[in-house]
Amino acid sequence: MKRTTSLIVIGTLLTGSCYLMSGCAASNTAKGAGIGAAAGATLGGIIGHQSGHGAQGAIIGGVAGGALGALIGKRLDRQKEELEKVPGMQNVQVNEQEQTISASIQILFNVDSDQIKPGEAKKLDELAAVFAKYPENIVVIEGHTDSDGSEEYNQKLSERRARSVENYLRGKHLNIASLSSVGYGESRPIASNDTPAGKAANRRVELKISVDPKRVPQE
Repeated sequence: MKRTTSLIVIGTLLTGSCYLMSGCAASNTAKGAGIGAAAGATLGGIIGHQSGHGAQGAIIGGVAGGALGALIGKRLDRQKEELEKVPGMQNVQVNEQEQTISASIQILFNVDSDQIKPGEAKKLDELAAVFAKYPENIVVIEGHTDSDGSEEYNQKLSERRARSVENYLRGKHLNIASLSSVGYGESRPIASNDTPAGKAANRRVELKISVDPKRVPQE
């Protein structure tokens, strides 16, 4: 089976229930405050209702949720700016509807290999340096391949490469909420496998990051 050097694209997906992405006039801090206030008021109302103080609980929850949402939004803005400075990072975009930030960083693996090359490791070093500042991050690493080779082979290769990235980041002793990996093989293409460019796009590792609000540090 003939295989060429793989171009890996790491996509970063930042999500969180307490904030809304930028993309219009309002800042993420302001939007996060609004969303956090709504979520906090709902939760506070439920707790307050159980104790016979529904309205008071909603007010307290709204204030607390708004403050947390604003803080998460502020940190989201900052992390986005820092990710844009990582070498190899491309297409840092926001999706307001889905409340996500997506980005990609190019990482090369040798043919049929899951070993991180020294030159590519430097990119992950800087990525890890950004993540180290955000202990609230919950990171899931997803491996993907093109359709060359058997489904079984591609499934295992995607798992190995995702695990390789996970292990490399673990070696940086990141103090984040969670770090795990999963492989999807060729089952989730983002482009056609009929062209070299499409196959290159499909050979990728994506990072999905959500936020644990309990680990958001006060500023």
